[in-house]
Amino acid sequence: MTALELKVTKNIMNSLLVSDQFDSFLVEEAMITTFNTFHIDGHLVKDFYTGEELEELEREKKSVLFSYWSDIRPICFQLIKGKKTPVSFKVVLHAAPELIEKIAATPECQVAANLIRSLALNIRYDNGKVTCITGTAFTTFIMDKSVDNLWDAYIRRLLSGFGLDFEESD
Repeated sequence: MTALELKVTKNIMNSLLVSDQFDSFLVEEAMITTFNTFHIDGHLVKDFYTGEELEELEREKKSVLFSYWSDIRPICFQLIKGKKTPVSFKVVLHAAPELIEKIAATPECQVAANLIRSLALNIRYDNGKVTCITGTAFTTFIMDKSVDNLWDAYIRRLLSGFGLDFEESD
């Protein structure tokens, strides 16, 4: 787990809410506090879909557990946009299954993809600061830290590639 504090709040807000840079991530939840607190549960409600629609999602290797950020982003943008900044927000993102498989396939990784439950990125805005916190979860206890290290390095490269300056946070 690594905590990275973003140096320019406006840049991460643009990357997260205006651009499609995070669209391939899955959303576990989003909580936005403005004049009210809005909570979005990113878990898909399977009863909403027909059997054919669920099969199509699975065929396309789409998540049948969480919504994609691309589907939730416009809603969050509507809640946040305006002249006043939100009091706070939190977005919990997960790597899509394809990214988990890609990371597990690297030579440095000593853990099979099917043992990785999730690779998470928590983005929190509070008191004028944005912090990104990485996390990993496994289906069983694992002592090996190669996945943690690879995920942390991936997020650092991703943020740098988006032109977002950050520093390690305590």
